[in-house]
Amino acid sequence: MAERTVASYHFDPWKTWPFMVMLLAMIGIGLGRVWTHGLTEEWGIALILIAMPALAFVMVGQELRLEAPVLVITEDGILDRRRGPEILPWSEVQEATIKRRVFNKGVRIVLTNGDRRDIELNLINAEAPEIMRHIQEQAGRHLGEHAA
Repeated sequence: MAERTVASYHFDPWKTWPFMVMLLAMIGIGLGRVWTHGLTEEWGIALILIAMPALAFVMVGQELRLEAPVLVITEDGILDRRRGPEILPWSEVQEATIKRRVFNKGVRIVLTNGDRRDIELNLINAEAPEIMRHIQEQAGRHLGEHAA
């Protein structure tokens, strides 16, 4: 069956750029504290306000370099380019639930082999209920085709 796109989602610049600016501000504050107080007294601050935001900045920066769209839902499965170029076929999806955490929006998918995949939506122009609707429709359609 030819792969047909049902929905596709990109990084949302209104979410992404403020997040990147916040990370840079945290790094700046941390560097200022270390500069004025020295690393001996401020090693915890250096870890929390410099190292961790710098790592997050690099990781998100690498994701922003991915080809758009980042998340693609097709008739054959889900492609999350942040996890690689492989499509997750509907036949491997056992269950999906919305993650309801304040700073961790997304959908958790449990695979038929027991593994799980999280689709993070914090920086993407998609909402979890919309993604769940597509998953339910396409996975249900896939089951219906193979049950007949």
